[in-house]
Amino acid sequence: MQAICRKIILGTLLAFPLSGFAADSAVNNMFGVWGSVTLQGDFKALSPKLDKLHWLIMNQTRTRDDSAKGSRFTENLLFTQVGYNFNQHASLWLGYAHDWINPLDKPLYEENRAYQDFVWQQSFGAYKLISRTRMDERFVQGASEAGYRPRQMLIIKHALPFLEGLSAYVGDEVLFYLTKNVFGKQGFSENRIFTGLTYQFPQHVSLDLGYMGQYVDTKSGDNLFTHNLQANIGFKF
Repeated sequence: MQAICRKIILGTLLAFPLSGFAADSAVNNMFGVWGSVTLQGDFKALSPKLDKLHWLIMNQTRTRDDSAKGSRFTENLLFTQVGYNFNQHASLWLGYAHDWINPLDKPLYEENRAYQDFVWQQSFGAYKLISRTRMDERFVQGASEAGYRPRQMLIIKHALPFLEGLSAYVGDEVLFYLTKNVFGKQGFSENRIFTGLTYQFPQHVSLDLGYMGQYVDTKSGDNLFTHNLQANIGFKF
């Protein structure tokens, strides 16, 4: 299993630099930044019996250089979720996100999003596999039509031997819609492939820095491939 994981990591890292630029001319390539702050903890302070119940809050800001003036603010998302750990491998989460969206040359609008996660984590020697299966229910504020979006993410992490607390990761996430809606067409809608580094500082602080190639199959047919710098700072309580 370790040999298979090593091949996946090396193959993915070699493919990333060519993934977007190898696309044909019909795909619009652009760059962006996704920056976030994540807070997480448990409920043991309320009761020792609640040690398996956890919470997470994340605020994420996104930019994109789709304007003639250069990079601009496009979204701000606030995620809140509560989860239960069944054991060391499996957990179930219920969450809500509010999204402030700023499209190019269009009025700003807001989204209400409920979601449910099933997360599985499994270690294979020095490698760790993380699987997240999510269902989104997306609603434009003021409208009743929902976008039901299943999504599947797989991540492989590996601790690097030359610095304690430092790990490398690669992953992929596929998203699609069950029905036609205001957000996208029915069927496949998006693929996200990513790689980067995670460093665990003392005192429950972590830093993630990486790249995400985001391919979006749009309703208009003018598909996008955004090359995003991802950065996250996390705090555990």
